[in-house]
Amino acid sequence: MKRSGLRMFLALAWLSHFGLADGPPARKPIQVVSDRAAFLQKVRALGHAKKGGVDKSKTDRGDDRERSFPHFTSSFTYKGTTFPFTMVGYAPASGRSAAIRPVLIPLRIRFAFFADQDIVFEPGNAVNNMLKSPLFNDAAFPNGMGQFGDMLQRATFWNKMDAKHNWHVTFARPRVLPTVDVLVEPDIGEVFQVGGPNDLLGNVRFGAMDSTIHTILQFSDIQPDELPIFVTDNVFADALGYHDAFVVGRDDGTEILQTLVYSSWLEPALVGDLLADVSTLNHEIGEWLNDPYVNNIVPLWKFPGISLCAENPFLEVGDPQGNGPNFSDFPTVPVVLNGYTYHLQDVVMLPWFAGEVPSTAQNGWYDFPSTTQIHAPFAPCAP
Repeated sequence: MKRSGLRMFLALAWLSHFGLADGPPARKPIQVVSDRAAFLQKVRALGHAKKGGVDKSKTDRGDDRERSFPHFTSSFTYKGTTFPFTMVGYAPASGRSAAIRPVLIPLRIRFAFFADQDIVFEPGNAVNNMLKSPLFNDAAFPNGMGQFGDMLQRATFWNKMDAKHNWHVTFARPRVLPTVDVLVEPDIGEVFQVGGPNDLLGNVRFGAMDSTIHTILQFSDIQPDELPIFVTDNVFADALGYHDAFVVGRDDGTEILQTLVYSSWLEPALVGDLLADVSTLNHEIGEWLNDPYVNNIVPLWKFPGISLCAENPFLEVGDPQGNGPNFSDFPTVPVVLNGYTYHLQDVVMLPWFAGEVPSTAQNGWYDFPSTTQIHAPFAPCAP
């Protein structure tokens, strides 16, 4: 019933946009890319968007008035200033394991009125490969076998967790919702040909994608302790991906601390290793684990290796390497699993933002899963 209502809502929204008297819009041609390298540079420069944020008075309170997945609050001090943070899971010193429940929501993107016929990007390949990826299955990492997110967090808190190192933050097997059809008209998107006639990438305006995602959430059965992950295949949304957080009030006075992730999946053959497959999803999941409610403030930092202030006040572990002008200095890390070579973006860890020397992370690391791309904490921006 809910899914039928969602399809009807999207169809009605599409009809009201054009108006019956106006007729269909003029068809928009596919944009043929002549300089593939320059185009991919622009796509990468779109980066990862920032959105949402829940007030810390709610996320730090941790009582029964909020319904959410397990999360803990701690802090670090830098030059006399205390910076509190809230992360996914139970407190590392507790030794308790948290199993987060992800929900994959495939989006079938139909670009209507483009070229001679509608162009459809099916999400099945992306979803199937994500399900088999190191984000939801154990793979070999520098600190052992495990899922990417769990091994990232265990490396971060290795010297601060319980003495037996029983602490974990893992993902359960994702459930997959039925595919949702999304129409994209010429005024809110474009299609690019980056090689042969079938080598196509789609782009959707960020606002249109975000509005669609929030509409889907209204009609879905996502539970407060689940993480919805919206997936497109060879389609991005003026950004490679983003994560969001907001408060949903209930009639009984309780509130849901709702979070979500949107991630594109881009085929390596079309975009190269730097933007390939799960490099966007592992960026967003790493950030979601470390800043789920988009409210962890850190000292202002410069992009590693260059003297440029990021103007980014949040504990977003993927941004220092993956959201700056020198992103190509930080190659993705290949991880082979289930017969497929996945490309994971390297991310920094909490000790990098905390300015720790040496890092309190496992083996003194500042980054993961490479562990060798970053060798010192952040350089502060001028006051």
